[in-house]
Amino acid sequence: MTSPSELADELWAHLLRTQPQLALHAGEPVTQLPRGTHEEASEAAALGRRLLARLGSEADADSSIAAVVRELAGNLAGGDDDFWWSFPIAPYQSYGWTSFVQQVFRPFTFATGDDARRYLSLAGDFTHAVKAARTKLAGQAEQGIRLPRPALAGFRTAVRAHRSAAAEFLRPAESRLACLDAAARGALVDGVDRLIADELLPAFDAVLAYVDGPGAQSAVEGIGLGQYPGGAVAYRRLVRQYATYPIEPADVHELGLARVQQLTEQLTEVRRETGFDGDEAAYRLRLEADPRFHAPDPEYVAETYRRHIAAVEPQVDQWFQVRPRAAYGVHRLDPELEAGMTFGYYEPPIATNPVGRYRFNGSGLADRAQISAAALIFHELVPGHHFHLARQAEDASLHPLQAQGAAEALGAYSEGWAEYAASLGFEMGLFADPWDRYGALLHQRFVAQRLVVDTGLNLLGWSEDKARAYMASTTMESPAQVASEILRYGTDLPAQSLSYRLGFEKFWQLRGTAEQELGSRFDVREFHETVLGAGSLPLTAVEHNVKAALSR
Repeated sequence: MTSPSELADELWAHLLRTQPQLALHAGEPVTQLPRGTHEEASEAAALGRRLLARLGSEADADSSIAAVVRELAGNLAGGDDDFWWSFPIAPYQSYGWTSFVQQVFRPFTFATGDDARRYLSLAGDFTHAVKAARTKLAGQAEQGIRLPRPALAGFRTAVRAHRSAAAEFLRPAESRLACLDAAARGALVDGVDRLIADELLPAFDAVLAYVDGPGAQSAVEGIGLGQYPGGAVAYRRLVRQYATYPIEPADVHELGLARVQQLTEQLTEVRRETGFDGDEAAYRLRLEADPRFHAPDPEYVAETYRRHIAAVEPQVDQWFQVRPRAAYGVHRLDPELEAGMTFGYYEPPIATNPVGRYRFNGSGLADRAQISAAALIFHELVPGHHFHLARQAEDASLHPLQAQGAAEALGAYSEGWAEYAASLGFEMGLFADPWDRYGALLHQRFVAQRLVVDTGLNLLGWSEDKARAYMASTTMESPAQVASEILRYGTDLPAQSLSYRLGFEKFWQLRGTAEQELGSRFDVREFHETVLGAGSLPLTAVEHNVKAALSR
C-alpha cells in the first residue's frame, strides 16, 4: 500500500499546480491559473477518489499526514457535485480574481521573453475564468439552482468592480518591462491590449448581461441552499466538510441558540459592572454616542488595531513556545472591493510580500462599530491567524501539505484557532477595559449567532427577514452589515461561517479535557504547542493528538 507521505506528495503537487497562492508561498513561478470549470472539478474529484482508495481505511491511523490526506482527498472527491453549489460571482467566491491581481499580476517580474509569454498565458487563464463564470451560471440554472434575487445587486457590484480594475492591473507599467528587449516588450503590450479589448472586457459584459437578463428573469426570491433540489443534502455535506468532525446541522442550530443566550447574559453582567441599569438597546445608544464607537477615517481604524497589537505582544512568550518569524501589520482593502465584504481578511506572507497582513474594510465607518476591534485583531493577527499560518509555513519539519496546503481547506482549524486565540485576551487581561470586554463578548456572540442563522437559512427554511431580525437582535452591526452577512451565509459561502464557532468550541473542549486530566501539571504553552505544532489538521486529528499527549 502506498504510504501516506507519498500520497501527500501527490496531493501537494496537484495543489501546487492548481492553486497559485500555494506556488507563490513555495517561491515557485505560477504557470497557470484555475479556470473555474466543471472539467477541472471533475479531474480533481477523480484524483481525490484515487487517493482515498490507495490510502485505505486503516493506513497509519495515528498519522497526522494521513488524516490530512484523507480529509483533503475526501473534499476533492465530492468536488464535482459541490461545484454547482456556489455562485462564482458572489463577493467572497470571486475573491480568487482579486488574489490573482494582488499576488500574481501586480508583483510579476519580467526578465526574459519567456516571462512575457507566461504572463500572457496567465492573462488568458484569467479571461477563461471570467468566461467560465457565465457558463457556470447557466449550468446552475439548468439544474434548478437559480440566482437569488436578494443577492443580485451585490453580484453586479462585484463583477463591475473586477471589470473596472481589469485593464489597469493587466497592463504592466513600462518601468516593469525594462529588462525585456523591444520585440518581447512590444509583443507583450500588444497581446495584453488585444486580450483586454477582444476577450476579457466582453467576458465581463457577458456575465453582467446574463445577470441582468436570464439570471434576473428566472431568479428565486429566497436565499439558502435548502430551497434548491438536493440543496439540503448538499448543505449537510458542507457542514461536515467545514466542521471537520461529525455534527448534524440541527445540533449546530441548538448549540448556537444556547451560546447566544449565555453570551447575552454575560453582556448583561458587564453592563451592570459599569453601573448601567438599562437594557441592551439603551446601552447601544450610549455606546453609539461615545466617540470611540466610530472611527473618523481608515487610518484611525489601523491605529486602533496597532494599539491592541502592542498590548498583546509583550505577553506572547508566556503563552507560546514558538513565534512566527514573519512580520505582520494592517492594511486597508482596495476600496472598490469593500462593498460586498462585511469585514476583511488575513493575507499570509509570501515570498514576494513576506509580511502577514490583516486587510480591513475601511468603508462605511459612520455605521461600522469599532467596539470589537481588540477581539478582531487578536483573531486576525496575534495570536490568531498569523500565529498559526505563518509559523506552520516556516516549519521545515512539516510536510508542505500540512504547512501550507491544508490551511484554507480546514477552516474549523484555522478559524477555530483564531477565535480561541482571540478569547485568550480574557486570561491575558487584555479586556480589562469594560468597553473592550463588552466588545469581545459582542464579537463572540456575533460568531455564535452564525450557527443559528446559517443553519436557519440553508436548512430550516428561514426567510431573509427572519434571519435579519434575529441577527439585528443579537449583534451591534449596522443594517447594511447585517444584510451583507446574511447574503454571505445564504448565497455566497453556505456553512463556511460555522467553522469559526465550531472550531472554537472544539479547542476549548480539548483544553478543558487537558486541564482536568493534568491538574497542576497543565502547561498552557505545551497545550498550544500540541495543537499548533502539527500544522493545520482536521479537528478529529487534533483531538487524537491531544489525547495521545495526555497518555504519555
